This record gives sequence, C-alpha cells and structure tokens, in this order.
Amino acid sequence: MYRIPSIQQYCNRWCQRCPLSSLCGLYHARYGDEDLDPQEWSGPASGEEARHVFEELDLKKVDALPAKIKELEEQGDFNPDASPILGIYDQWQGHYGQVLQHLTESWEQAMQKQDSFVREAHFLQRLNAREVLLHYRNFLGPKLHRALGGRFDAGGQIPLQSDWNGSAKVLILALNHILLILENMDQLYPEHHRSILAFQVASEDFREQCLALFPEAMAFKRPGFDDLSPDMVLGPGL
Repeated sequence: MYRIPSIQQYCNRWCQRCPLSSLCGLYHARYGDEDLDPQEWSGPASGEEARHVFEELDLKKVDALPAKIKELEEQGDFNPDASPILGIYDQWQGHYGQVLQHLTESWEQAMQKQDSFVREAHFLQRLNAREVLLHYRNFLGPKLHRALGGRFDAGGQIPLQSDWNGSAKVLILALNHILLILENMDQLYPEHHRSILAFQVASEDFREQCLALFPEAMAFKRPGFDDLSPDMVLGPGL
C-alpha cells in the first residue's frame, strides 16, 4: 500500500483521530498487523516526541472528551476564543474596514474620469494597493483562528511543524505584505492620511503581538515553498 513519506513529521500524534493514518507508515508499524519496523518509518529524529494530552482517553466513553476539554480550558490559554490577541485583531479589523471604505470611495470617484485616470502616473500603484487590501480582507481572521486552534489540536505541547506555527507564519507574511503596501499608500491617497496612518500603526502592533504569541512561527517550513533554493525560485545566478 502507498505510504506518504515522513507524513508523521507534520502530525499532532493523535493517531486515533487522524484521517490520514491509513497512509502513514509509522502508524501501521506501531498499531497495524503488518510486519514493519517503526524505526524505519519514523524519519529523522526531531528531539523528544510530543505526547498528545488526549491520547490516553477512552473515546468510547461519551463524556471523556468533553470533560478533558473542560479541564484544559479551566487551566487557561487553551480556549482559542479566549485569547487576548482577538481583541487586538478586532481593533485592527476596524481600521482595515475604514481604509478600504475610503479607498473604494476614492476609486469610484477617480474611475468617473475614465481614460484620464488610467493615464495618471500612479494608476498602477493605486490599483495594486487596492487589490492587495481586497485580497486579504477575509484572509487573516481565519488564519489567526486556525493558528490559535493549533494549540488545541496539538494538545498543549506545540511541535514546530504544526498548524499552530504554520498558520501563524502565513498570517505574519500577509501582515508584512500589507505593511509593505502601506509604506507608499500615504502618497497615493494623501486625503486619507489619518486613517492610513492609524491602520499602519495598528498593523505593526498586530504583527508584533503575533510574533510574540507565535515565537517559532517563522521557523516553520512550508513544504514546497520554504525548502526551495533561490536558484529554483529565481533561476541560476539571480
């Protein structure tokens, strides 16, 4: 049967609830009927293996999982919906909506000029800035909640290669892109200086809070992205 090589390096070690266990050689080596050597399928050593806080539960007991979840939530910082960073996100989202509203109004007014507006020197920069902000409008919230939910999935002990860090890295990279756009937006829309400046400050604070909450996020390796060499991405000598 086909096995996905090293898939266990990206899992949360809760094999009983994993939808990919049938494709995991390590799972079959440990728990299956096949004569397999677990060491052969364990992949490169990555330090002490994290144990999932739910792995000893008897899931046949109806109250086992809810009772364990309640116990962990009472310990604090386990319920994603109780994280203080969500308040910071809500404030940031308010500034985001205000800037988008201003840009939409300015864009609609400018487009009434039609050809003359398209010929303006900063047209492509205005277009790019608006498209970037529209692209991320509904993107960061789900990534933040998925990152926070990674602690739940990992059972408290967070491995480097986990949704906790992976989603957080994508979130931080998106904030970097937004901040890059905001560097020139004040010149493109001087009439909205105050709202753009407020959004920039809020974005910088949000990013700093994310980096503090997910200190290992940028070390996460995205398969197919972060393992590419510069030559593969840009071409030899670039």
